[in-house]
Amino acid sequence: MGRIKVRLITGKRIVVSEASRGQRLSRVLSEAGLPIKLYCQGRGICGRCFVEVKSECWPEESEAEKGLRLERRLRPGFRLACQLRLRQPLTVRIPDDLLLLPEIKKLPGGISPKRLYALRDFNPLVKKYVLQLSVKSQPGAESLLRTIKSGLGLKELAISPAASRKLKTRTVFSREFTAVIYDDRLLLDLEPGRGDDRILGLALDLGTTTVSARLLDLVEGKTLASASSANLQAAFGADLISRVGFAAGKPVHLQKLQRAALNSIARLTEALSFEARARTKMIYAVCLAGNAVMNHLFLKVPVDSLGSAPFKPAFLLHDPVPASEIGLRLNPLAMVFISPNLGGFVGGDITAGLIYTALADKPGNYLYVDLGTNGEIALKKGRTILVASTAAGPAFEGSGISCGLPAVPGAIEYVSWSESKFVYRTTGRQKPTGLCGSGLLGVLAESLKAGWLLPSGRITAGRPEIQVAPRLALTQPDIRKLQLALAAIKSGMRLLLRSSGLKWTELDGIYLAGVFGNSVDLAQCITAGLLPPLPLRKIIFAGNASLAGAGLMLLSQKARREALKLPARVQHISLAEVDGFQAEFLKALHLGRHYWRKNDA
Repeated sequence: MGRIKVRLITGKRIVVSEASRGQRLSRVLSEAGLPIKLYCQGRGICGRCFVEVKSECWPEESEAEKGLRLERRLRPGFRLACQLRLRQPLTVRIPDDLLLLPEIKKLPGGISPKRLYALRDFNPLVKKYVLQLSVKSQPGAESLLRTIKSGLGLKELAISPAASRKLKTRTVFSREFTAVIYDDRLLLDLEPGRGDDRILGLALDLGTTTVSARLLDLVEGKTLASASSANLQAAFGADLISRVGFAAGKPVHLQKLQRAALNSIARLTEALSFEARARTKMIYAVCLAGNAVMNHLFLKVPVDSLGSAPFKPAFLLHDPVPASEIGLRLNPLAMVFISPNLGGFVGGDITAGLIYTALADKPGNYLYVDLGTNGEIALKKGRTILVASTAAGPAFEGSGISCGLPAVPGAIEYVSWSESKFVYRTTGRQKPTGLCGSGLLGVLAESLKAGWLLPSGRITAGRPEIQVAPRLALTQPDIRKLQLALAAIKSGMRLLLRSSGLKWTELDGIYLAGVFGNSVDLAQCITAGLLPPLPLRKIIFAGNASLAGAGLMLLSQKARREALKLPARVQHISLAEVDGFQAEFLKALHLGRHYWRKNDA
């Protein structure tokens, strides 16, 4: 088979690559270091990976591909990258928003000093202690170990293989040495003299769409740098179900997903270390908070049990693992603490959020809602905690919407209706190029108020679409996809409330977590019907509580102990098995406040 030259244009950059005849363009792009987002795993059904072929003779297209192209109002030269098989030399332009080249975004904030003070426990996951041997100390490994335990006031202390080798070979024997201790129970390493006293920890929120990280000084408890980036796993599917299907029963695919997650983390770690003027070998501890599927994929644990009923994770609690064993490029002796899963598709990200907000022991009745691709919900009533997950899909991140975008510069993030037109604000105050989740929700709410949209979701007055800005409009299929995402969250909240015997009017508050949850307009959430019409003071933005909780667990032993106890306290509800689930979901498709009417609370 001959080789074919392909010119790939991305922005002002041109990459010339070679491909085998008949090879799919999406594969060529990946091999050329230009991976793209394959929302449907390359099955050609989502219509998201259109590229422009610059040629006088366009490649053949199927009827299905043509239908998707016309639906998106694209010119004849556009083809789906996942379906285009190369038969001749081509020049192809790749849209910038299709590329999976994650931009490193700085994140504001750090660990709340008030929350740390409330725990009254600054006890980092890894610490260094300088110890001295007395003149009378007997030589030998056992004697040295007794000295370390006595000096630290510890009754039990396991030993890592690296520390054990040093004990046996006496490579650190001097009158003064440094013991590196993990969680007051494992001797990680021994260093001669005082060693390097700088010790760092990495908090990770491994999300379906986005990976967020925070680099912490474990000596002073300070945040040194924070950032987020795209999860490179999106190349294998936009949602959890796609990735579970890709990996189930296929060890090679499972490894690919793990590698993609590790590459995403490595990019962030390098950027954070550079900003903090630190070396990655100074990172001795990691706390990972991810949803249940992400936790499995990170550890390369088979996800088959999450691919079919009863959808149980392979583990809730997992022992800490050496970072080197996973493939994280940090200090060779670094350890990873896994925030526990809570059941089904509810993972360590919710555990971390509950720990950070202190919701588990807060008096009263509260909902905790993570508005993301995998919508996870917790309901706390007295000492009871119910949790559930909903298949909200990636619409809140702008995926699958004709003019949808992540929250990148140029994305419309806020919309209001004024003087018979939409007024909007874009991220970075740049020219509008699409709408992110908060902007999409704003269009729904404002269109309902303006009469452009009926509560059924139908666009009024025979309009084919809702024009928001020049060349940016929501189509009827876009509205339907947003309705499905909202209905998943709404029905999930309602069914959890029903399972606990609570009415929404009895809630003392709702915590909104996640990047999307931190950017929405609360009044618009209520107008669109996403949230029950509680007083605004009862709706609390928790921000990225998963990342904050992971950071808190790095710094507090009490927080880690609370997290490990949570699975035993939590009752997981499989919404699909709840009586009336389908009927409730259909009701929740209705937009506006009517869904939460008091006489049906």
